[in-house]
Amino acid sequence: MRKFAILAILLSAACSKKDTGKLTWWQFWTDPQTKPLVTELVAKFERENPGVKVEVTDLTWADGHEKITVAFSAGQPPDVLELGSDWIYEYASNKLLFDLTQNAESLKKDLLFWQPATLEGKTYAVPWILGTRLMFYNFDLLNKAGFYDVPVKWEELDKLNKKLAKFRPEIYGFGANASERHRLYKKFLPFLWSAGGEILSEDGKTCLLNSPEGVQALKFYAELCERSLLATQGNLDEAFLQGKLASVISGDWLLKKLKNAPPKFGYTTALMPSPDGQIYNRTSFAGGEFLVIPAKSKKKELAWRFVQFLVRPDNQAYFCKNALIPTPSSVAAQADTFFLSDTNYKTFIEQLQLAQSSPPHPHWVEIEQAIEEAVEQAMYKKKSAKEALDDATAKINAMLRS
Repeated sequence: MRKFAILAILLSAACSKKDTGKLTWWQFWTDPQTKPLVTELVAKFERENPGVKVEVTDLTWADGHEKITVAFSAGQPPDVLELGSDWIYEYASNKLLFDLTQNAESLKKDLLFWQPATLEGKTYAVPWILGTRLMFYNFDLLNKAGFYDVPVKWEELDKLNKKLAKFRPEIYGFGANASERHRLYKKFLPFLWSAGGEILSEDGKTCLLNSPEGVQALKFYAELCERSLLATQGNLDEAFLQGKLASVISGDWLLKKLKNAPPKFGYTTALMPSPDGQIYNRTSFAGGEFLVIPAKSKKKELAWRFVQFLVRPDNQAYFCKNALIPTPSSVAAQADTFFLSDTNYKTFIEQLQLAQSSPPHPHWVEIEQAIEEAVEQAMYKKKSAKEALDDATAKINAMLRS
C-alpha cells in the first residue's frame, strides 16, 4: 500500500512539473489600448494555472515576419506564436508548426474562419481575433454630392468620386492606398473577387490574375484612383476623421477612433460595393490573428492549454469589447449584445461572412508583392491594367513552377 502511495505522489509531482514553469509567447498587440488587455489575460491565465509564468515578447508588423523566420531558422521559436493568417502556410509547409488537427477538433464548431489554418487536410493554427475591410462613409459629403444612400455598385462609387472631384484638394470622394507593403493588395482583392476573378487556380498551380475579370477589376480600381486621395492608410484614416474624405476602405481601427473621438459629421459603415450591387458579390478581404504552437516547443501540452484559454468566449469577449474590435473568432462572443446592438459592429460581422482570405501558399509573401507592384503600375499609369497583370501573372507562374 505504501509503495502505491509513493508511486501516486511521484506521478502527481511529475504531472505538476510538466504543467508548470515558463511558457514563451510572441504576440503583436502593442498599442496603449490593447497591450494592457494582453497583460491582464496573461495574469488571469497564471492565476488559473498556479506555477506557470508566461513570458511575453512583443512583435511589430514592420519586422515581425523577419524575426519569426530568424527564430525558426535558429531552432529557437517560442512555445506559442501569434501569426497573421497569410503566414501560416509558409511555416506549416516547412514542417515548422505542430499539427493541431486532433486538438482543434473540439473547437471547430465554436470558432470561425478555419480556412487559413488548414494545409492538406491538417490543422496547424487556431483562429483568434479576425479582421476584415469595409467602406466608411461621411454622410455630410454624400449629401453634398447628391447621395442619400451609400453606394452599392462600383459605378455609384465612381459617380460619388467624380461629383466631389471639383472640391479637391479640400475634399475627395474616395481615398486609396498609395505604395504601402502588406496593405495595398487588401484593398484591391475585394474588387478582384467581386468581379469574379481569382488569384490562383483551385489546385494552386496557375496564376489567374490576368483573366478578363481581373483586368476589369484593376482597370476600374486604377480609374477610381485617378480622382482619389492617394496616401498611406494612416493618412487616409486621418483625412476621413477630419471630414475631407467621403469614403474610404478601412478596418476596425478606424471605427475605434471614431468612437473614441466622435466627429462633427455623421458617418456609417457599409459592405463593399460590387459591379452589380448584389449582396453575395459584395465581398472583401478577411484575415486575422491566429495562434500556433511551433513543432520544436518542449511544452506543447501547456502551450495548448494557453491557446484554449485565449480563444475561450469569455476571454475573447473581454479582449474585443475593451479593444473595440467587432470580430472575435468565437461564435458565442460574436453573439454578445455589445456587438449586436451596434449597427457598425454588425456590419463588420456581416462583411466578415462575405469575405475571403488570400489563398494559402508557401510563396504568398512574394505573390503578394507581385500583386501590389501590378496595382501600383496601373494606378500610376506606368502600365495598362492588362499589361500589369500579364507581367504579374508571368512572374507568379514562374514562382509556382520553381
